[in-house]
Parts: sequence; C-alpha cells; structure tokens
Amino acid sequence: MEGRKYTRFSVQLPVSCHGDNFFERGTILNVSAEGCAITSDIVPSAGVYLHVTMQLREQEEPVQIDLAAVRWVSAARFGIEFIRVRPEEGERLKEFVKRLESTA
Repeated sequence: MEGRKYTRFSVQLPVSCHGDNFFERGTILNVSAEGCAITSDIVPSAGVYLHVTMQLREQEEPVQIDLAAVRWVSAARFGIEFIRVRPEEGERLKEFVKRLESTA
C-alpha cells in the first residue's frame, strides 16, 4: 500500500453515508482533507460511491461530501476518499483539519 498524501487525525465524529440501496450512520475514526475512516454496523463494499454528511463541530451545520468512494473495507470499518466536494464545504473541512493539525 502506498503512503498517504495527507496526514489523518484521530477523531470520533458522527457521520451518515448513503448511496444506492445503502444508508448507515457511523463514527469517523480519522479524517484528512481528502478522506476518512469510518466504523459502522453495516459496511458498504469497496468501490461503492456514497454521499456523506459529517458533523465536524456541534452548533454548526454538517459538512456535505457530494461524492466519496469506498477505497477499503475491513470488518466494521471502511475508508473513503472524497471525490466531489462543493468549494464552500471543502473550505470548512480544510479549516477543521488545519485546526486539528495545529493542536497535534
């Protein structure tokens, strides 16, 4: 497996994912500006495309990822790559990750 382009930061944040015949709530375990790892009771197959709603901070609207691809699956975990994110949502996500980076 090749190294990650972006550092992932450990978190525990609520998330919901949905795609064709799939809807599940879970917890984000780690996050970067380009992807995240999620744990949930039901895990999609690798290669599936999803819409993702991430609650990064209480008191703020969730960040919407319009298109994400499931890149790996392992037991009750899966990793996704963010593919299509609206610019304003992407900026909010990058700002969140930048704050994590500054406290690491």
